[in-house]
Amino acid sequence: MKRSEVIVDGSFIYEKETQLTIRKTCLFFPGDGLTVYDCSGHLVFRVDTYATNASHRSELVLMDPSGRCLLTVRRKRVDRRKRWA
Repeated sequence: MKRSEVIVDGSFIYEKETQLTIRKTCLFFPGDGLTVYDCSGHLVFRVDTYATNASHRSELVLMDPSGRCLLTVRRKRVDRRKRWA
């Protein structure tokens, strides 16, 4: 098994415990996105899905406040031959 390394920018490291507030960006449609604020009200993260319909909502993008992609999460699915795709 390969050893993976995680590199975290210093702006995302807190010396002590902090509270974060998560807010849904659209209240009318499920799964459209979230914003994460720190206790001072500053935007910390955005989580969005850019799918055009519900069947393609298997990808989430975690972004910093400026909109730069930090992490993309994709859901694995089983294909017709019962293999993970």
